[in-house]
Amino acid sequence: MITVTGRVVDEERRPMTSVKIVALGDWLLTSDKLAKPVAVDDVGRFTLNIESLEAVEAIEAGTIVPSFRVRVVDKVGRQLSLDKVVHGTAANHDLNDITINRADAEGLLVTNRTGTAKFVSDGNAVKLLVDGLEAFGRTADEIKLAEHSINMTQLFFALPDKFHNDNEAIDPATKEPQEKAKLVFKFGSTPIVPIDPVVPNAPKDPVPRIGDDRPERLLVDKIRKDKTLVRILMNEPGLGFPEGIFWLGVLTPLAAGLGVGGVAGIGALLGIGIPFFPLVLITTVVAFFVEFIKVKLKLEDVTDVDNLKRYFDPAIADQDVKRIAVRGFKQPAPDNGVQHCKMVIVDNKRAVVLGSPFSQRYFDSLVHPIENPQRGYNTGDMVHDLSMAVVGPAARDLFETFRLYWNEDLPESEQLPKLPDGLEPNAQTSGEDAIAKVQVVRTLSGKRFSGLGGESEKGILEGYLRAFATAKHYIYLENQYFTDGVITDALVETLNANSNLELILVVPIKPDVIFYPRRQEKRIEQLRKAGGDRVGVFTRWTYDAKGTKSARPWVAPVYIHAKGAVVDDSWATVGSANLDGLSLDYNLLLSPLVFGETTACELNLNINPPTTGAVTKFAQLMRRRLFAEHLGIVDQVTGIPNPEDPRLAPGPEHKWLRDLWRPAAESALKHVKNATRADLHGFVLEYPKEKGGCLDTPRKHLAALGVELKPSKAVIRPITGTRKFHFSTGKWDVKREREDIKQ
Repeated sequence: MITVTGRVVDEERRPMTSVKIVALGDWLLTSDKLAKPVAVDDVGRFTLNIESLEAVEAIEAGTIVPSFRVRVVDKVGRQLSLDKVVHGTAANHDLNDITINRADAEGLLVTNRTGTAKFVSDGNAVKLLVDGLEAFGRTADEIKLAEHSINMTQLFFALPDKFHNDNEAIDPATKEPQEKAKLVFKFGSTPIVPIDPVVPNAPKDPVPRIGDDRPERLLVDKIRKDKTLVRILMNEPGLGFPEGIFWLGVLTPLAAGLGVGGVAGIGALLGIGIPFFPLVLITTVVAFFVEFIKVKLKLEDVTDVDNLKRYFDPAIADQDVKRIAVRGFKQPAPDNGVQHCKMVIVDNKRAVVLGSPFSQRYFDSLVHPIENPQRGYNTGDMVHDLSMAVVGPAARDLFETFRLYWNEDLPESEQLPKLPDGLEPNAQTSGEDAIAKVQVVRTLSGKRFSGLGGESEKGILEGYLRAFATAKHYIYLENQYFTDGVITDALVETLNANSNLELILVVPIKPDVIFYPRRQEKRIEQLRKAGGDRVGVFTRWTYDAKGTKSARPWVAPVYIHAKGAVVDDSWATVGSANLDGLSLDYNLLLSPLVFGETTACELNLNINPPTTGAVTKFAQLMRRRLFAEHLGIVDQVTGIPNPEDPRLAPGPEHKWLRDLWRPAAESALKHVKNATRADLHGFVLEYPKEKGGCLDTPRKHLAALGVELKPSKAVIRPITGTRKFHFSTGKWDVKREREDIKQ
């Protein structure tokens, strides 16, 4: 046995009594807890006994000297201290005093273990933007309001192929607009009346969309007419060297084509012969290198950065001063993740933090109709997303993050200066959904940002863990990915410590990253094992009962792209970060291929209560709005989700799973099984109890819940995607088979 003792104190040498001590041993790519975490006593002292270390006997025999790490954590496992390395040269170790800043251990404000919370401001008017219709529409409005500057970061930016001065002029030959829109932020008052080419006697002539708000045209107008300065920073992917060669070799066989890696593997399996092995080895290495160069050049040649420059350069060619700057934030893989933060900052006073890239795929409304011409060329699932608008001093904090990104690869003479001190803080006292205390929290890679000294910033993860530690009544999460081990372990600890706590999780039926569906399934199993009936995991769907008597209703999944959470109507977060390692702490998928961790660039806005546990207007409204949308709690006249429904009234006495979510899911499943000829406004189904990660199509998922889908007996039509709509012609594509029925 090895015994470790010590004492935990704060910066004023007062005992820290709400912390635990854990010992970790590193084995290959994993870290194992060597003993159950121990609590400290009333004076901060602890005694940790290590009995499970495999090498204890060898230590006593003097044949091996392993080491392990001792760490101070909070009650959900959040790291509070630097690790103390303990060598196995003796049976007893006294670590003396371990000092923890009290601000690092307590409360909801993120400190990144510095003892000080940054980017925190009061007086912010905040507004929740649910789905693309609200988020893109608000972004269009903000661009129009700009007086002197627009700064934005984005992942994608869909553009027409070519700029035309009179973009809405009609080509006499095609009768379509000269400039074919690919992205519409806000549709004009003229309703879309789509032409369906498969309908007999349908009109033939195009009915093009004109007068809609498109981001590229809004920006051109602001530059030309109002002399607004525009900066756009885009994610720019690439392949790093030399790790990129190995990365390419590993992932190539997993792609649609076998590529070099697949061919080399097949050659080895066929047994080409020992004499030819050196030749095969040399050829494979050369081929890997050639493929690396080809892919690298392709990534660098065709990017949204190039497309943006190609579009905007002729648009501002007649301007005396170039008022737009487009740059790529280079992210060579696999050492770096994506620049995933998406935000638009106007005049450093107003901002929108978006969950969605600038792609029409993410344009959707609260009711998520299966066929919606406003989704344009998207043929995939309907998409649910979350964004947030903010007016107030938090916009300046967002600019500081934009400035960090923008300046990273520039010489000092070209860098953006810091905003002057002493400026009017732009604090708000009314407006939007609520006035709130906002903290801007981030994930930043220590390998990508020179000023971090190699240490990554993981403020988003810290914010989640702090909120979990304070939860008393419920935790609500909706996220595109749920695969992070630290998040899962913290939720397990929270559920074990509080028998009254409910956890509600909304996820897509199939995350769009290889290996994630099965990993998500395993994480959900951990939660259900810990919390039992107090854990509810749901998927989101939409239903279309229209049709003739012989037609079956359509049922389709809604893809959850959101990254948001609410705890106890008190704390909330919205932003770009998924609940996976790439967005939060450590990308396990890439870890064997790089040295050190790989993280993306992410940003969230945390809404904090004035005191821990106090109700905030925004968090309560966010919970009510999302519950209303997902559970089909709608206004009976308009069919629009109604957050004011009395069933959503606040109060800690509510058991949301028992009283709302499970009854709603059971009722919806019955509705689907019976193919009921009535609308089903927004509904959820429970994530299956077994093999949920394998149920990657609507058919498989519904069948696991007991829906009859044999071709001869099926009463509904599970739909895998939608038709493409062309803004330039006003027409749907020719109808294609979308039914997911196994023949």
